[in-house]
Amino acid sequence: MARKANYDEKISALAEKIAKKQDEIKTLKAKLNELKDKKAKDDYQELTNYMLANNLTAEEVLACIKE
Repeated sequence: MARKANYDEKISALAEKIAKKQDEIKTLKAKLNELKDKKAKDDYQELTNYMLANNLTAEEVLACIKE
């Protein structure tokens, strides 16, 4: 005779796995945003340093970009 599956246990196990993966995704998204912020700050600092080294204002840089 075929064994009767315990659907409640299987559903519960899958729901737990989904919850765990959602927590992992949440953590990974937070790390991703943190890295994006750090990159933006580094890019901004590099641009600022270049502008200072070359005596450029924001208006001058924007004018060059828009050309």
